[in-house]
Amino acid sequence: MKSGSGPGYQSAIARLADHARAGGPERLTAAVEALAPLLPGLGGDYAMTAVLAGACVEWGASPMGLADVLPRRACEAMMLNEAVPELWARAARGRPLPQPVSASTQELVRTLTRATRWRRGADKETRTRIAMSWFDMGFWLKPLITVMTDAAFRAAVPDDVKAELRAHAAAVAHRSQRAAWVHSLASVLDDEHLVVIDPGTQRGYALTMSGIGDNGQLHILLADRLPGADRPARSWVEAATSGDPRLSRDNPAIRAFRLFDGHGNHLSPEGIPADIEPLDGTRVLTLHPPNGTYASATGRVFERMLPTLRLDRPLEPAETEHWLTRLTPAAETDLPAD
Repeated sequence: MKSGSGPGYQSAIARLADHARAGGPERLTAAVEALAPLLPGLGGDYAMTAVLAGACVEWGASPMGLADVLPRRACEAMMLNEAVPELWARAARGRPLPQPVSASTQELVRTLTRATRWRRGADKETRTRIAMSWFDMGFWLKPLITVMTDAAFRAAVPDDVKAELRAHAAAVAHRSQRAAWVHSLASVLDDEHLVVIDPGTQRGYALTMSGIGDNGQLHILLADRLPGADRPARSWVEAATSGDPRLSRDNPAIRAFRLFDGHGNHLSPEGIPADIEPLDGTRVLTLHPPNGTYASATGRVFERMLPTLRLDRPLEPAETEHWLTRLTPAAETDLPAD
């Protein structure tokens, strides 16, 4: 990287990957810890260094050496990427944006230099960093997705950084599936208390959830954990926990109920547990009979993220009655297949 040799960089990074992988978890972790301090200053093709660090984690390294670096650098990449179309439109006089590949960097830099904003003091390095974000953002998001599936890593990322990840990811998710996944991972609830009320049976339950990627996965786990629920197929539970997350077309997961929060809002299976709006400081779900058939061919969205949903205890009748009096009636306006 210091020499500016693209071919030399590609050769060196391949050798480093082979060397680290051959040494097992200890050497892989050492490689991650050595690479982490370099990441804040990198961009463009050299952002592949972050991809290598993520690959080391997939091969067995601890991700913790990246906790103070990678989320913040990914935030920056998404923030800069969000600004590119507006700045380009201001400076490019109707020309279409170049494709997000590294060969377009110089054209982006030259064009953005003409933008009025840059005549007020931004240096060439800043302009170049913005231009490079148009094609290197994915290099930062790919390893971030890998490490954010680790519970200890998520716990090490400060709440304000997670909030920034969610905000910047939401702004570019319309053009990046990886950004949408980062938004979901930065929203994951860990060691979160959950109250589930079944109005039909007048029963309630206290649970604790961690590492659940979407509400479809939550559907399966609730049906498996709650007494009296229609038991899901074992293959669905395995797909939702630690098995292959993909289900066959002839054996999709079928929901056992519809979920609403304590404010009466329907929770789509495609949504995430963080969509459950707290009621009096607690996330509360109510169970309603299925309205049509909702089938999913995926048990969990993030294969490396292993969930837990623990049934702590049934609620006492008085507790259940308390929550029943606090609930807003479900607004049952969801479509039959939702």
